[in-house]
Amino acid sequence: MIPIPKPIPGRVAPRAKLASTIVLLRQRDGVDEILMGKRSARHDFMPSVYVFPGGRVDPSDSYAPALDHPNARTSEILEAAMAPARARACVMAAVRETYEETSLILGEKYETPPNAINDPSWKNFHAQGYLPCLDSIELFGRAITPPHRNKRFDTWFFLARLTGEAAARPHANSAELVDTNWFTFAQIKRLEMHRVTHMMLGQLKTYLGFDNPPPDIFFSRAVRRQFKFSRFPEKSNRT
Repeated sequence: MIPIPKPIPGRVAPRAKLASTIVLLRQRDGVDEILMGKRSARHDFMPSVYVFPGGRVDPSDSYAPALDHPNARTSEILEAAMAPARARACVMAAVRETYEETSLILGEKYETPPNAINDPSWKNFHAQGYLPCLDSIELFGRAITPPHRNKRFDTWFFLARLTGEAAARPHANSAELVDTNWFTFAQIKRLEMHRVTHMMLGQLKTYLGFDNPPPDIFFSRAVRRQFKFSRFPEKSNRT
């Protein structure tokens, strides 16, 4: 196990905020590529490293419209940790953050415009003529920032396999991510990344090797000043 720094006397660890991040995967000429971007140097959390699109779950993610619902496996795992509405919001946040940070749309064209909601990001998303599609988004990992960090997140890691027209949709840099591009696994090895990103790339490779996804996911968290790696939900918590 990896040791964690001793707590500072009198310091209360910040509560981990719910967050989502998503690996966008496509094949080009038979080679897997992943969309990543470099976090701005202005960030006080993981600056100047390459990451997947993602961020904190917002209240609007719980009620913004979508064309479908998260699939049964994703819902079952998420709902072992949170209420159904919060679980849906977690998947929706991955879609919204992808659009905010890379301009890439995860969804399909709608025939009838959705009811307007009071959220700038979702308004902009809908203005492109799309609604999110959630059923094909898969869940493969979870990581909670250790308590010695000034900012902490309970982050759920999703996967979207893009094919056809969706795999060729445009992307762009943003205030959050720069040098956003599609990278092969060989190219990713040369990028500057945080430890958790390296770890989750390894878990992604394991997940992609399954013919049928397991009923649980990789889980990283701190327990008694040591990182603990396990599965979520634990077998004893499953029905």
